[in-house]
Amino acid sequence: MIGFVKDPTGVAALYLGKQEGKELVYMGKVGTGWSRTISSQIRKQLDTVVSPKSRLTKPIKKPKATWVEPQFYADVEYRDITSEGLLRASSFKGLSRK
Repeated sequence: MIGFVKDPTGVAALYLGKQEGKELVYMGKVGTGWSRTISSQIRKQLDTVVSPKSRLTKPIKKPKATWVEPQFYADVEYRDITSEGLLRASSFKGLSRK
């Protein structure tokens, strides 16, 4: 995981990255699959690893993002991967520390 969009007490969406060799590649975002309580727990965990900049190999423009060090794995279920390499119909299933 590489970043998140804040909401007042948690997260509205998570930006995801995938390690490919030495590169960290953007894979899209996930914005469903959690309750308000889980959203708040995610935010507390991610607030401990906030980074001043994105760690992606190729930067993306996400002005509302709060970037984090890639210290967590997000378990995400998705239906497909687009031709651009982004997850389609993604849903959050869990978060774990690397």
